[in-house]
Parts: sequence; structure tokens; C-alpha cells
Amino acid sequence: MSTPLNLDLQARAELLAYLVVSQLLAKAITGEWLSPLHTVESTRLWLLKNGGGADLIDRARLSSCAAGLAKRVAERTPALLKRDIVGGLITENLRIDFRVSITREIYQAYINHLVDMGWT
Repeated sequence: MSTPLNLDLQARAELLAYLVVSQLLAKAITGEWLSPLHTVESTRLWLLKNGGGADLIDRARLSSCAAGLAKRVAERTPALLKRDIVGGLITENLRIDFRVSITREIYQAYINHLVDMGWT
């Protein structure tokens, strides 16, 4: 049985925020950004954890822009490359933590980004 394609704007923004935070966390821990293969795996993991379904094009578009967006976030807020800070943006069950204000700001920025891209 296949998973339905059910990512609305909010789910896409949450996935994108998760991928950006994952990129920041990888950079903070290893000094390197996630490889494309690891980004694909992170996308698959998020979709499984959240019961989401997305076609290949949606997954590729979101995954491919995450690295560039993470680099821009890191340039604007270098503190997010510190392991203890960025680690606090993800919960123990691998979800972004909306209790943290910077996470909410990242999420809102990506809703705006997706709307600007025409993903409404």
C-alpha cells in the first residue's frame, strides 16, 4: 500500500525546517553539511515519522534547497552552528521543537519562502 501524497503548505514548511535544522546540526557536529544521500535519508525519515507522503519532485525540490537555506541561516545567525544550541531545536523523537522561538521563526520563514515559490 502506498502512502498518500498529503503534504500541504504547513507540512512542507515543517519538513523544510527539519531539513535545515538537520543541516545545521550536521555542520555543528561534524564540520560538514549533510551529503545529498543523507539529506534524502533525513527526508524519508521525516516522512515516515510524520505519516507524510510526497512525490519524488516535491521531495527533491525540498531536499535540494535545504542546504542553501541552512547556509544562509548560519551566515545570519552563526550561533546556530553551536552543537548545544542547534541540538535544542530538535526533540528526542526527531521532530523540530516549536517551543523554541528560533524554530518558530525558521518555520515561518519557510512558509513565506514556499509561498513565494508558488507552493500554495
